[in-house]
Amino acid sequence: MRFNNLATRFKQRLTKNQDRRLLANIGWLTVGMMTNRVLRLLITIVVARTLSQADYGLIALIFTAHEMIGLFLQRCTSVKLIQAAENELPHLCEATSSLNWVLGASLFLIQCATGWLLSQAYQAPELFLPLCALGLTYLQLPTAMVQAALNFRAGKLRLMAKIDVGQTLVDTLGILALIVAGAGIWALVIPKIFTPLIWIIGNRRVCGWRPPAVWSFNGWRTIVSYSSSLLLIDAMQVLRQNADYLLIGYFLGVEALGLYFFAFNAGLGIATSFSTAISSALLPHLCESAEQQDILRARYRRGLKLTVILVGGLMLVQTSLAPFYVPVVFGQDWVERGSVELIVLLCLVALPKSLMDASSQYLRAEDRPDTDLQLQTVLTVLLLAGFGVAVTLGLKAVAVATVVCYYLFAAIVISRCLRLTRKATSVSGPHTKPETSLSSSNHTRPQLPAQANA
Repeated sequence: MRFNNLATRFKQRLTKNQDRRLLANIGWLTVGMMTNRVLRLLITIVVARTLSQADYGLIALIFTAHEMIGLFLQRCTSVKLIQAAENELPHLCEATSSLNWVLGASLFLIQCATGWLLSQAYQAPELFLPLCALGLTYLQLPTAMVQAALNFRAGKLRLMAKIDVGQTLVDTLGILALIVAGAGIWALVIPKIFTPLIWIIGNRRVCGWRPPAVWSFNGWRTIVSYSSSLLLIDAMQVLRQNADYLLIGYFLGVEALGLYFFAFNAGLGIATSFSTAISSALLPHLCESAEQQDILRARYRRGLKLTVILVGGLMLVQTSLAPFYVPVVFGQDWVERGSVELIVLLCLVALPKSLMDASSQYLRAEDRPDTDLQLQTVLTVLLLAGFGVAVTLGLKAVAVATVVCYYLFAAIVISRCLRLTRKATSVSGPHTKPETSLSSSNHTRPQLPAQANA
């Protein structure tokens, strides 16, 4: 009876227009991300069977460097536009557009210099030209970055999903054709130079904003000061997401790292895509109510409940079916190596990570990037300490430490955010629209890319 009442209440809430829109956005983003993951898997299989191990290593270096440098263009400019007040939006758009061009040109030069340094450090001259070629994307993206932010602000996530899938599909076809033609590592580089055109055209077609003829930097200090906190958060995420790999490879060896890498991706692959979609859809959902504290708090709490139901349900299904789908999909060899237990453990991370991401979006909607930064610092220290102790005990200990740290920290973050919502009830007066990040705080580990991230 109690279950029926809960189901009825949940169904009634979904009938609200705002919740239907949130679920629709989650659906579109999930479809896009799952399609991308399937195409990525196809490329990984073909590349692994076609290129040499040395080529595979060069590809990893090229795209790891490219993605790390590209992070600065994604975080440093458009972060103010989604939730800026309407009266601030015109001059912020102009300043953001000007900063995008300055930053894009700077990052192009930095990537060329990085390509030269890597080619010297690894004694691999073939690294230089591909990194220079990929740097050309930084000279393309500023033509539509403001439009993309405005589209995201308007909640056009269906458009984002379509553009994302279109980029990945064209990229995949281009890579496959060039591999057949014998282009080597350039088969993965050349399509990345052209696929941003799909993103540019798609965003500009549905957004009428155009930059002025003369550059303007009015408001640049506000944009950069807010983005600095996000950059520090991203830097810590990069450290968290790679520290366990580095420690396992150093202390336990490459074979152990391979098993852990497989288990992490098999355990969190689908769930991470789904949680990323929820977090991305939740961002504009919260931003719409930034001026109304009571609505913002209610939406955050509903977002937590929705995350528990959707991600938690998927997590339970995946963990219970792991002993059955792992031998069928990946082969009996992976079962004999002990991957199932690791997959089940690491899959449990999906729920607390999703709840943390939702809470991070709430803090940004509350104009509290400093609070988010403080909490992210605590998580980084907690995980590094856990990894440092557990790595000497084996892979299972590392997985257990990861699960414990994430659940403990998720409880801390949610408790902190709920206290903020209660404090907000005693504050009267209008609440100005805060700034927020253009994208969620999720990042994937370096992998063989199948799309041009913009």
